[in-house]
Amino acid sequence: MAKRKKSTKRPQNALDTFSKKRSRGRPYKIRASEVIGRAYNYRLILSQIWDRLEEPLLKATTEEEVLQAFEQTSYKQEFVLMGSLILAVLREPDFPKKDREARIGFLADSLAARGVVTPRSSRDICAKERAKERRKSAHKILRHEFYIECSCGYKGPALDNSCRKCGAEIGFSLHELTGRWLF
Repeated sequence: MAKRKKSTKRPQNALDTFSKKRSRGRPYKIRASEVIGRAYNYRLILSQIWDRLEEPLLKATTEEEVLQAFEQTSYKQEFVLMGSLILAVLREPDFPKKDREARIGFLADSLAARGVVTPRSSRDICAKERAKERRKSAHKILRHEFYIECSCGYKGPALDNSCRKCGAEIGFSLHELTGRWLF
């Protein structure tokens, strides 16, 4: 059998491969969605057990005392590996002195990254994600033509398919456009 004179070329860009180059900017250590989700979960847990937990935690001076405070609760497995981190957060000068909800929020946001990043960075991640959520508008477009009528009260021309006043985007489903379901 005769040999081919020209060998077959390998494709330069295969369709099923991923880019080997990483994205721009500093690579993140932990996803923000994980941190904000865990912070929300910790806020719920701590608000349920804070009455029993507050006094022993604030008096704790060692990691063992912190772990003993959590031994009284049903959530001890969730916090057992973070004794030194909890103690460090409680000793921070920014830790709230009076308000119950502020203490719970501060502790939950600080522990949400589980020590992968510093407690301060964990709180910053939570603050950025909450700011993104607050920027989303609660209003919706009621009618889309050349002019829009928004639930915030604005009537006039649209700007980039959204309300000029509140920034609510125009929904493109038939239900949102007509206000009725098809079936």
